[in-house]
Amino acid sequence: MNNIWRFLFFVVLIFQASCNYAAEYRVYSAAGMKLPMMEFAQHLNQSNSSNLIINDFDTAGAAESKFIADMNSACLITTSVRLEKALSSGVLKGSAAIPVADTLGGIAFSGEYKPSILNAAELKTALLNAKSIAFSDPARGATVGVHFLEMIKKLDIEKEVLAKSTLAKDGVETMKLVISKKVDLGITQVSEIIQADSKTLLGPFPAEYELASRYAVWCRNPKDKNIELLIGFIQSDKGAQTLSKNGLRPVR
Repeated sequence: MNNIWRFLFFVVLIFQASCNYAAEYRVYSAAGMKLPMMEFAQHLNQSNSSNLIINDFDTAGAAESKFIADMNSACLITTSVRLEKALSSGVLKGSAAIPVADTLGGIAFSGEYKPSILNAAELKTALLNAKSIAFSDPARGATVGVHFLEMIKKLDIEKEVLAKSTLAKDGVETMKLVISKKVDLGITQVSEIIQADSKTLLGPFPAEYELASRYAVWCRNPKDKNIELLIGFIQSDKGAQTLSKNGLRPVR
């Protein structure tokens, strides 16, 4: 009889544990989406306590690599270019990516040095006069980092700029260096600058070197009701307001 009661007791415990289990949805995102995705996750987690959205942020390329390596991952938010390439090559299979928002590449300043960067000549002067510069490591798939390397090559100042540059893990780390005044200039997404400290924004790159990146979202199971809630919220008016206030231009 005691064995029967023990068995029933363990059955009840297992049942209770299964009832209390919260499904986890891991979302890997480019760092430029950090603050809006944190707000989206907070909203949905509060309104749906039985499920949990967990965010992981990195460069556009590193976020993609982490997502692909994690077979239990739910969604990837990175550049449309990367998602289109992954879908066309078969690395990702399924429905098309959903456009989310656009952001521009730009420059932050530490407060010690505030030049004008309205054209190529001013940009070149600003980069040469800066004592120190930080930008996201291109080797980690940083969209702005790759663009910045190409830009300083075209400006013919690659050697001078790289000699005084620090490679950061991502835009978030770049902005930490700017805010702590460890570098004069930080090169990253305008959205990352605004999300870190809008007062440090010097401006986007001049027109001839403009970098406009479109972020999109791709999910392994877009028909999952909780994924539908996430995507629906991102595309809602409230979602658009959240993206806008964090320096992103919603795709409507």
